[in-house]
Amino acid sequence: MVPPSNDAPAVGAVDVDQVAALRTAVVILSRRMRYQTIGQEISPSEMAVLGRVKRDGPLTPGALARGEHVQPPSMTRLLERLEAQGLVRRDPDPDDRRQVLVSVTQAALEFIEQTKTVRAEWLSGQLAGLDEADRAAVLAAAGPLLRLAELP
Repeated sequence: MVPPSNDAPAVGAVDVDQVAALRTAVVILSRRMRYQTIGQEISPSEMAVLGRVKRDGPLTPGALARGEHVQPPSMTRLLERLEAQGLVRRDPDPDDRRQVLVSVTQAALEFIEQTKTVRAEWLSGQLAGLDEADRAAVLAAAGPLLRLAELP
């Protein structure tokens, strides 16, 4: 693959260099935000699983593995770590006793909310470092970025 140059053709109606700059900004911002935690050691993969279970309700380990695009043995290890920390529990599936359903615990809900608060405070501080026009532009981009993130 050839890296784009300044005179690279546009992707649709958007310049390839602008797309690359946006990708870089989103990746760096996401990485920096992930490091804003409340002190409990939890990996980004573990946080993603907690978020999915909270959002989608009790799920089987297989459904979680598919949703997170990991192999079932990897999901099993991840769930074991979360269960050992008291963040998820596994209960028998009432419809199929051979299966278990994974759900978040009250401790997980509190952890997720505290983490959201810490990250929102960090991002607010970062936004305060921008001039008013840049801050307004970033805040105005939130809706379109969310819609972009939700595209299949």
